[in-house]
Amino acid sequence: MESITYVSPRYPPYIGGVETHVAELTTRASAQFRRVSVVTTDPSGGLSARQSLGNGLTVFRVRSFAPGENYNFPLSASLVRILRSCRSRILHLHSIHDVPGPLAAILESRSGSSIVFTPHFHGKFSSSLGKLFFEASRPVLSKVMDRVDCIICVSAFEAGIMGAAFPGSARKIKIIPNGVDSELLARYSWSPPASPKILFVGRLEKYKNVDKILTAFAILKEKHPSLKLTVVGRGPVKEELLSQAGQLKLGSSVEWLEGLTKPKLYELYESSTVFVLPSYLEAYGIVVAEAAAVGTPALVANSSALSEFVTAGLATPVEAPVETEKLVDAISLILEDPKSYSSRNKSSDMIQSWDDVAAKTFETYQSLL
Repeated sequence: MESITYVSPRYPPYIGGVETHVAELTTRASAQFRRVSVVTTDPSGGLSARQSLGNGLTVFRVRSFAPGENYNFPLSASLVRILRSCRSRILHLHSIHDVPGPLAAILESRSGSSIVFTPHFHGKFSSSLGKLFFEASRPVLSKVMDRVDCIICVSAFEAGIMGAAFPGSARKIKIIPNGVDSELLARYSWSPPASPKILFVGRLEKYKNVDKILTAFAILKEKHPSLKLTVVGRGPVKEELLSQAGQLKLGSSVEWLEGLTKPKLYELYESSTVFVLPSYLEAYGIVVAEAAAVGTPALVANSSALSEFVTAGLATPVEAPVETEKLVDAISLILEDPKSYSSRNKSSDMIQSWDDVAAKTFETYQSLL
């Protein structure tokens, strides 16, 4: 095919599950299409408005207003101009929880492009603003779902809640999960580290329950003085979390990182005793898949799409609602015998390579032409 256009709220160097998903697809799309365009936003205004990444892949960034770093309202005139300039036969939109994807569907509804939508839908909302935004835009989103030609969900959980929220579009849904990097998996394999370490990776949002990890960590250190915690990520509650860590007098026992390369991230999976993601809102959980694929014992909230990792035997559950005491008990058990909680050498359809995910996605595009 000649060209394809992707629309995503954010794109690297911004980090997050959606950003990773789109970056992995577009990198591989550049080997399949003559021209690959990514239309995204930059609330900071500090990134290049047009960036060529080679192999026909170009990123177009629109300045946006992003209250609380959660919702990106792009400058409409700029978005219209860019969408027209890189119009393609396939338009792949991302994130129902943000503005750019649905807005692009409306603007391009009569363009003649076949539209694919990957909603990354949680089904719940981390803030009253999010809930208000979704309910207010539901009539418009229903029209968007009527217009799109295919809806790709990343988990059975997401497919179920999308079908319930937009029953008229249920027949358009297919499931293609997120992926992991097979080349990195060949280089990294978990074994229990000499000194115990807890790892969290993800966007620092309230619903991720990182505050409860910090409190649990402070309690666990009383029994395990050498225990360390690494928090990888950035987001709107980072300053609150730093303040909490200070109040708990955790000092240098907590390491705060962001902007890591994938190899550095996989090194952390390999060298950690347990990976913890007690989030109650996940459409999939890329970091859980990566940790589990490396073999790192994973502890997750038994809710949303994370329950599918529990069912597949790839993660240990913390029952909802997540509470500090539950985290302390579950992490304690893993610290006592981490090998028995490792998912190393386990296989599951929940974990696929990004190459396979991309191939299935590109087959979907082909079926629409």
